[in-house]
Amino acid sequence: MRTLCLASLAALAPSLALADEIEFAPVSVRPYGPEPRPADKPADTKAPPKATAAVEKDGADAPIGATSVVAKAPPRLRGRKWIEPYGAIAGGMHLQSLNLPPEVQTGTQNPTIAVSRLGVRGGVGDYVTFASEFEASLGGPLGYGASVWEGQAAIAIRDQYLRYTRDGFSIAAGRIADPASFDYVSAHVGDLLYTDLYTRDPLLYAGADRGNGLFASYDLGKHVTVAGTFHSTNPTGITGTLVIGGKLTPFDRPFYLAAAQVGNSQNNLPDQNLHIYFGSPSVLFHSEHLEAKAEVQMYSLDTQQAIMDDQAIRGYNLRLGARAHLPTALGRVSPFANVSRNKNEILDPVDSKYRLPDLFTSYTVTTGVDLTRANRSGAGVQYSLVDTREPEHHTREHYLSAGASYWIEGAVAIGVRASVFAQQLSGEMVTTGSRSLFVTARLVLD
Repeated sequence: MRTLCLASLAALAPSLALADEIEFAPVSVRPYGPEPRPADKPADTKAPPKATAAVEKDGADAPIGATSVVAKAPPRLRGRKWIEPYGAIAGGMHLQSLNLPPEVQTGTQNPTIAVSRLGVRGGVGDYVTFASEFEASLGGPLGYGASVWEGQAAIAIRDQYLRYTRDGFSIAAGRIADPASFDYVSAHVGDLLYTDLYTRDPLLYAGADRGNGLFASYDLGKHVTVAGTFHSTNPTGITGTLVIGGKLTPFDRPFYLAAAQVGNSQNNLPDQNLHIYFGSPSVLFHSEHLEAKAEVQMYSLDTQQAIMDDQAIRGYNLRLGARAHLPTALGRVSPFANVSRNKNEILDPVDSKYRLPDLFTSYTVTTGVDLTRANRSGAGVQYSLVDTREPEHHTREHYLSAGASYWIEGAVAIGVRASVFAQQLSGEMVTTGSRSLFVTARLVLD
C-alpha cells in the first residue's frame, strides 16, 4: 500500500507543476454572489443567522470576480472551527466553425468538454476565515488539450488564502483574487465557468488579477469599500501580468517568456530570471440597484534578474466598471459596462536590456445585459473589444456571446450559448477567428 501511494504522488507531481499556467477561469462560479432574491425585495442585512445554517456569507452584492469569503460564524459556532465544501462541475458539447487564413489547413474538432473545481472554506472563531480550491481545467481556450490519463490532467490552483476580518477591516494573504480587477460579465454566458476563449481572454486582457499576494480592504460605511492588492512574484504567479504587452523574441508578451520554461526546465518551474512588482488600489460601490468599481494597476517587471544594469518594464492600467439591477415585470434586468486602458514601456525585442522610445498601449471595452428570472434562469448577451498597439503592429479582437440558462433544483443548470471570435491585424485584409455553439450542463455547489 505504501508503494502504491508513493507511485500515485509521483504521477501527480508533473500536473501540479503546471498550476501557475493560466488554464483556469478568472471568476467565481457564483453568478451573482449569494443566493439570488426577488428583484423587488431588498436584502435584509440585519436578519439573524438561521439556526440550521453552517455559515453566513459576506457581501449581499459581492462582485462577480470575487470568491465569497465568510465574514463570521453564527453565535453557536463562535470560538470554534467550521468547514464546508464548495465547487462546480461543467461539461457538454462544443460545435465549432473556423475562419482561418487560406494558407492554414486545420480541421474542426467539435470536442466534448469538461471543467471542474473543488474546494473547502472555513473559519476559526469570529474573525479568521480561509479557503483552498483546485481546478481540473478545460484544456486550453477551445478545450482541445484536456486529458485525465497518465498524469496529464492540467490541475490549476485557484484560491489558497487566510483572511482576518474585524470592524470593517480585512486583510488576506496567499493566492487571492482582487475583486476590483474583474469585469462585470453576463451570468448566462458562464456555462463553462468563464474558462473558454470567448469569456476568459477578454477578462485577462482587461487586467483580471488572481495570484500570490496580499489583499486588504476597509468598509467606508454601508456602500463603499476601499481596497488594495500587492504582489511581488514571478510573472506567472499572477494573472494580471497578461495585461503587459510588447514583443520579446519569440514571444508576443512578457508573460509567455516566463511561462515557456514550465515543463521544460529540470524542476518544471517557470523562468526565475523574471520578477514583477504589482500594486492595485481600488474603490468599490455597492447598493441594491447599482454596483461600480474603479482601480489603477501599477507594475514594474524585471525580465533579467541576473543583470543589474538592465531596464525594467513599467506601466499602469486604469479600470472602470458598473452594473445596474433593475426590477421589471419579466424579471431582473442587469445592464453592465467596463473599460480599461493600459500603457507600458517596451524593451528591445532582440536585446531586452534596453527600452525602446515607443510604448505599448491597449484598451478593452466590455458591455452587455442580462435578464434573470426569480429562479436564476434567463438569458444574456455580452460583447468585448480588445485593441492593442505597438510599433508597426495593431490588433483588434472582437468577442461576442449570447446564451441562455435554465436552473433545475437550484444547483443544476442547462445552458446553450453561441459565441463568435474575430481578429483583425493591421496590414492584412483577411479577418480570422471562430464561431462556436455550446450545449452544456453544470452543477454549482456554493
